[in-house]
Amino acid sequence: MSIQPYTILIDTCVWLDYYLTDRAGHKEAFNLIDAAFLNNVTLLYAVTTAKDLFFMIDRLVKKQIRDSGDVVSDADAQSIQQLAWACIDHLEENATAVGMDMSDVWLAKKLRSIHSDLEDNLVLAAAERSKADLLVTTDESLLKHSPVLAKTPSQVQELLNILKDK
Repeated sequence: MSIQPYTILIDTCVWLDYYLTDRAGHKEAFNLIDAAFLNNVTLLYAVTTAKDLFFMIDRLVKKQIRDSGDVVSDADAQSIQQLAWACIDHLEENATAVGMDMSDVWLAKKLRSIHSDLEDNLVLAAAERSKADLLVTTDESLLKHSPVLAKTPSQVQELLNILKDK
């Protein structure tokens, strides 16, 4: 691992915060990704993140509509799906997917003794496979149990700002 992070793998929850402006972590996620672009940091994501991101954007936006007392019309559902596709297109244009195979599933299962969430463990396997300098997540449990260096978006942005000033 290098001292200065050049490659960061971003967890699904941070991408959700980035794309969904009403989420509490949106500003931090946006600032992190902006700082990464300005510092020529390579952004990575686990290939499973694309599927999870698409599903969660669709689900969360529809929930927001329902929670406001409205009904999700067919036109709304189509627009929401277009939004989810646009987010995936943006993700692919600005970050690199880290592929997976059964060895990643094997590693995810081995990590179960320290962290029980399969999706998180597949992200950890992607961080290992890619040799990312660090993992960026807002998942408190993952931050505590990660066998790879893991930081929050704000922590990484601070680091990038310090490095930029040097």
